[in-house]
Amino acid sequence: MISLLRRAAICTGLAACGFSALSQAQSTSTVLPQRTTDLRRLPVATAPVATAPVIQQSPNGLYKLSIGDTGIELIGPQGSVKISDAGIEIGGPNNTQITIRGGQTVKLEAGLTVDIRGASAVQLTTGSGTIKLDAGATITGSRVLLGCTSTNGRPAARLGDQVNTTASPAVIAQGSPTVLVC
Repeated sequence: MISLLRRAAICTGLAACGFSALSQAQSTSTVLPQRTTDLRRLPVATAPVATAPVIQQSPNGLYKLSIGDTGIELIGPQGSVKISDAGIEIGGPNNTQITIRGGQTVKLEAGLTVDIRGASAVQLTTGSGTIKLDAGATITGSRVLLGCTSTNGRPAARLGDQVNTTASPAVIAQGSPTVLVC
């Protein structure tokens, strides 16, 4: 019985390989295909292959999401956001304007320092008119206006400046040429 099962298994295996089934008179010895001298080798990659980023696009083509090995980029007609090993970059069209909006509160926090710079101007505007600096402040500029909306303020008194106390209200005789108070 075992020899019949063995014979059936061998016949099935040979038939699967393309050999005809053995008849009752044939031998059960294994027949191997002729050996060739051709060596077949798998291709070996010599350098890492750079993969292209995966890009998803909106149906109208105006918005794109690109995900690659070096970062993620969101691109739209009015701005872009790029996240990479270098950090996070937010840009507007031609880097002209960036607007960050929040429904109620927007926080900008740093562990040590927040550095806000403008090539020509920096403007901080609040509805309640309060800017709080817990550790004190240093305000410098070629002209500093305190409480003024134009340059019509009066010079602020500095240590050692003379004040005319006979006038009512008192008038600073000589004050700062660059710090004006209203």
